[in-house]
Amino acid sequence: MITTGKRPTLNKRFRFSSKHLGVNDPASNWDVTPTDNYRLACLNGRRLAACYLLQIQSDPSLAGTGLLGHIAGDIDFQDQTATKGHWVGFFSYLEEQLYKAASICDIYLDLAKAQQQWDDIAAQRVQLEKQEENL
Repeated sequence: MITTGKRPTLNKRFRFSSKHLGVNDPASNWDVTPTDNYRLACLNGRRLAACYLLQIQSDPSLAGTGLLGHIAGDIDFQDQTATKGHWVGFFSYLEEQLYKAASICDIYLDLAKAQQQWDDIAAQRVQLEKQEENL
């Protein structure tokens, strides 16, 4: 059954937090309940991905902070139990959403704009360092 407009309900132990960025805490961003039901784990993984996307949608300042990398860093990719379905579902759903976003975006133009933003930030830092040296 497909329902729309309904936010997924998840285990309250699961959190995505930019407060944990850079903290080597294995449960900081990926804390899922072990299961013996692979299909259910995949479903929950897709729900977790939806929550991640909703979080970025509601707080765009999280985009580009490396939060997804920290989530991935906290996942046990060596787990061969049914629990691995959580990360399989999570990344499969993200891939689907990335495809949808990429299909309506000029990737090369967007990449050039992103690089220009990073170049501008780097130039501003150099300028600030020079100003500080002159003080």
